[in-house]
Amino acid sequence: MAKLGEEDPRWIVSDRPDGTNINGWHWEETNKMTFCKDYFESQLNTRERDETKNGEKWFRLVSETFGNEMVVVRKFSISNASVEGECSVSTRKKGKKFGVFDLKVTMQYEVEVECAVKTKKKKKKEEENVDGLDGEEEEEEKEEEETKACAVKGEISLKEFSSLNEAEEYEWTTKTTGGEEEAKAIVKTWFTRPVLEKMFAETLETFVEKMNEFCAE
Repeated sequence: MAKLGEEDPRWIVSDRPDGTNINGWHWEETNKMTFCKDYFESQLNTRERDETKNGEKWFRLVSETFGNEMVVVRKFSISNASVEGECSVSTRKKGKKFGVFDLKVTMQYEVEVECAVKTKKKKKKEEENVDGLDGEEEEEEKEEEETKACAVKGEISLKEFSSLNEAEEYEWTTKTTGGEEEAKAIVKTWFTRPVLEKMFAETLETFVEKMNEFCAE
């Protein structure tokens, strides 16, 4: 233990006029939450003015994954992406850096599909002509199937997205928040864990790569 007055000058940061951390002797932490929010907003949200960016990407992914002869995907968009939690780059002694994050990512989605809807319509039925008299017209109700555009809104949430967790430990949840029942019945089977992992794998992997780049600076 150093005696009073014999401390190593490198230990003292606050007393330096410029506050410089000589040789990375002290631990430092740089908040990266602003980067996190900007990153996920730019990568997830569909921009109306730039549909060729995220709009086309999400539509293509959803259409290729769920579209078939029975289901036609007409629109898909993501909006209001938000991030909560902690994210920072810490510098240990001798300048060794490592990224730490523990985040919750939430986004709203809207999808429009073509739905087969059964409707009941009344049609006039004319009775047979008897003895040269005009038959009376009666109405009968028939059930017909027609196709129409149905929309549904929902939320996708990712929890436990942490630098300490593996991908299988991330928690995915989804819910519908509004829309037509026909569309809800179709969409509720879509967003299983494997599908969500596939949809957002590139976005999450790129985020980790960028955090590693911060540590290499």
